[in-house]
Formats: sequence, structure tokens, C-alpha cells
Amino acid sequence: MRFDQTINDYTLEGINTPPYTGSQALAEAAYLRLLTPKGSYFADSELGSELYKLKRSKDVPRMRRQALAWVREALEPLRAPYYLTDISVNIGLMSKSGYLPMQAVLTQADGSQTTTSINVQVAG
Repeated sequence: MRFDQTINDYTLEGINTPPYTGSQALAEAAYLRLLTPKGSYFADSELGSELYKLKRSKDVPRMRRQALAWVREALEPLRAPYYLTDISVNIGLMSKSGYLPMQAVLTQADGSQTTTSINVQVAG
């Protein structure tokens, strides 16, 4: 099973399919950390982000700065296991449907970059 970011669900590719490695594993780990509400995972209370709080917030500059901090905080534990040298986060303009696009670019020690994008719902 692999997590497909386009449909936000797991897909079965075969029983003997090897697990993700390299940049695919990093992209999946980052994506799941950003979508999981912090404290909701039973095995690790520090896994996840606080981006779920944006559902009750207005789209104001203060909340955008807070969202950037939440994304960096959620991705920081990936720095050591994936040898990350830089975590860059960009926030786009809110769409008419009430979603705020975010993009995280993770740079590894060998210079390769992995990009993970999510849309976070905002109250207005």
C-alpha cells in the first residue's frame, strides 16, 4: 500500500511492492506530518501539525505567519533522519473555495529537493 497525495488515500500496488525509498519516502513522511492533527496519533503525541486550527481562523497576515511556524515545527523532526539542510515553506493566495495552498521544499544534504503541497481549509 502506498499513500497517494492526489486522492488522499492509500492505493494497493501489489503485495510484494517494496516500500518507498529516497525522495518518495520523504515526501510521504512530510505530507502525513502536515495532515495529521498534532497529538492525535496514539503512538507518538508529537507527530503532526497544528494546521487543523486554521479551520477556525480568518485569513489574516498574523495567521499566515503562525501557519508557517506550524509547518516548520511539524517538519523539523524529519531533519535528522533524512539529512535535511533546509526546510522552505511558501503560502499561496487563498482560493475562493476557502483553501490556503502551502508548499514545503525540503533540501537534503546531497542537494536533492523534495516538494510537498497541501491545501488547508481556512474559515474565511
